[in-house]
Amino acid sequence: MKKSILPIASLAIMSACNPAPQETNNGTEMPDAPQQPVTPPPVADSQSPEIVEVTPLAIDLTRNEWATAANKDECAPLVLTTDGGAGGEARRANFSGGWGVAFDTDGVKSAYGVAGPGIVESDRADGQEARLKGQWPYFIRLERLAQPAFAGYGLEGAKPYGAERPDGVGDNSLAYVHVAGQGCTYNVWSRLGRAHLEVLLDSLRLLPKD
Repeated sequence: MKKSILPIASLAIMSACNPAPQETNNGTEMPDAPQQPVTPPPVADSQSPEIVEVTPLAIDLTRNEWATAANKDECAPLVLTTDGGAGGEARRANFSGGWGVAFDTDGVKSAYGVAGPGIVESDRADGQEARLKGQWPYFIRLERLAQPAFAGYGLEGAKPYGAERPDGVGDNSLAYVHVAGQGCTYNVWSRLGRAHLEVLLDSLRLLPKD
């Protein structure tokens, strides 16, 4: 998924009850081939003491990717400060007009990641909270970021988690993240389950632009 601890390729989305928007600005990075079944990391909920950790992951890679992105003046680098126990290896992820960092785990390419996709007109419009609430089946406020900060999230395609797999493990969970003062709508994704995505979102921090 590649356009908002617990959030970071080509990706897409929409509301569980409304038709998909005409304009899209993201998605997660898609793997090249089918992958093996996913074993979720031993993540706790977002109140876990582990989530207090504030050391940015892949800080140098994130800065390098952000520094060459077309949207760098309007979309500050956003980083994860925990991997939720997943232990992935960071690499660059392709997002048109923006930047992204994906993390690969054993057997799972692009298991999770964060991106600042290219900016579209809907990103600059007023009413971002209402937009994301209407577009996604789940909504969360991100109190650790500059306010207002919040995310709409669910399965890729803006779908709710199904009764057959309510934890979302093995599916692609995606969040659209709005942070005050930033022009882009960030993407954060995880193929390791809903709980893992929520941990990533809670861990998000902005890096200074200089």
